[in-house]
Amino acid sequence: MSDDTRDRLIRLEAEVEHLTKGVSAMSAQVKDMHELLMQAKGARWAILGMASVGGFISAKLTALIPWISNTPMPK
Repeated sequence: MSDDTRDRLIRLEAEVEHLTKGVSAMSAQVKDMHELLMQAKGARWAILGMASVGGFISAKLTALIPWISNTPMPK
């Protein structure tokens, strides 16, 4: 094996080792995020409920804006 090929192979092995460590770290982070999201299942329904109520209230308030904006200003 020539020196150039040997050096390239050594460099490639080092890069593969570095990528393997990076993928392992990302896998651990994804696993932690998944566990966190699975713990918050009940909170998901609470957030959906609050968003629904907020959307309903804001939709009803937009119907009142013309009534509010046409009121005369006090002198």
